Amino acid sequence: MEIKGEHLLFLLGAGASVDAGIPISNQMVNNIEDLIVKHDDWKPYKDLYFYLKSSINYSDGILGKFNELFNVERLLIVITEIEKRESNIMYPFIGTLNIRLLDLAGNNFENIKKFHKLIRKQLNEWVGLRSYDDANYFQSFSSLSTDVGNLMKVFTLNYDMCFENIVGKDKTIELGFTKETNEWHQSNFENIEGKHYNLYKLHGSIDWYLSEEKLHKSQKIESEPELIFGIQHKMTSVDPYFYYSSVLRNSCFNEAKIIVVIGYSYADDYVNVILSQALNSRTELRIINVAPLFGRNEKTERDFIMKRLNLKSENQLINIDNKAKDFMTNIMNKEFFENNIGEPEGVPFE
Repeated sequence: MEIKGEHLLFLLGAGASVDAGIPISNQMVNNIEDLIVKHDDWKPYKDLYFYLKSSINYSDGILGKFNELFNVERLLIVITEIEKRESNIMYPFIGTLNIRLLDLAGNNFENIKKFHKLIRKQLNEWVGLRSYDDANYFQSFSSLSTDVGNLMKVFTLNYDMCFENIVGKDKTIELGFTKETNEWHQSNFENIEGKHYNLYKLHGSIDWYLSEEKLHKSQKIESEPELIFGIQHKMTSVDPYFYYSSVLRNSCFNEAKIIVVIGYSYADDYVNVILSQALNSRTELRIINVAPLFGRNEKTERDFIMKRLNLKSENQLINIDNKAKDFMTNIMNKEFFENNIGEPEGVPFE
């Protein structure tokens, strides 16, 4: 069966950008711990950081979640919620904050605010690459577009700019921003003429900013970019995030024949629910999961994904034991996808 652009849906996680030199979120907290020990700017927040980390891990243990990863997103979620204080919806039901936290947070929570700002600044440095030479493997998307010849949809959970900086060199990518004003409008995705990819950045981007409650795209990395952390923020009714989630759901349920997942850890429940519902309602839909096993048991990994997505049919899941760079460079092409198009259960393959 011939593959068309609308048949392919790409979902990129942190692992898709690792080969470009961008650390994944749990590596970022390891780097933060190194900074706390070695750099004077970070040392004042050592006790605060270890208090927050141990409290998050303690909370997981109470719920019986002993294998949850501690990463920079979870750290920032907690810091953001603490900063809300009186404006937090749970404030009227809580007698007082932990005495140790009050001590470490400083007067008017200044230590929390400064630590938060320091982490966000460092996050920008990790994600905002000075050179995109190591991200050249994304060029394979350009080759795929040439072969397929139709508009394709790419959804990314990352804040980086690897895709647009590499693929955008010779292919037209729609990001939703009007050229004259750099302001985001949903209608920009409706005109598909001459475009090769629609890129939906589900969690924001390091070059986005808000002005007068309107989303804009900058020509540089913003010091306080529009990024969203946490499930409660990621599945929001505010555009563009609500619109992006709606497009993801509609594409999974209607157009896509293959969902290509690259470097995603299946940690976002709202994304998993969309994938799960679509896969279980369309037996012909296939998910290709690209992630290196690093010596781990293949069956264990398969069972993990099956459980996360509540998959009923193992035939719908195709695991590729490769890093993103190797997959994009050596495997990803039109013929590969045509060979992996599925049929509804009960219909024989030709």
